[in-house]
Amino acid sequence: MKAFLLTLALAALAYAQSGTTLVVNISGIESDQGQFIVSIWPNEQAWNDKQPLNRDAVPVVNGGGVWRGENLAAGTYAVTVYHDKNSNKKMDRHWYGPPKEKGAASNGAKAQTFGPPKWEDMKFELSGAEKVVEIKFE
Repeated sequence: MKAFLLTLALAALAYAQSGTTLVVNISGIESDQGQFIVSIWPNEQAWNDKQPLNRDAVPVVNGGGVWRGENLAAGTYAVTVYHDKNSNKKMDRHWYGPPKEKGAASNGAKAQTFGPPKWEDMKFELSGAEKVVEIKFE
């Protein structure tokens, strides 16, 4: 019985650790003020519904930061990051609409004239043991 339970426990551990690790390297900010807000989008529907899989604060250190997610399922994802200068965990906007705080996205996708980047421009495939995504603020 002990051998069976040990085998079951090891199988559960192996299954739990079978996902992909996603590493998001962020760079290009001139100040260490505030924090980055990193959002991980697991599919286009989540993007359209504004429901990220993760939305985490990352400290700004020497103009950059790193977010790391473990055991993510393989699939199509996108990443967005904004520099939350005043650490209020929301993207501040001018009274006439555009963001006051800088944003960036996977694949270097750019914001549209009157809105966020397109899913098609940001998406990437997540598979294998580890995927590194570079987010550079310009």
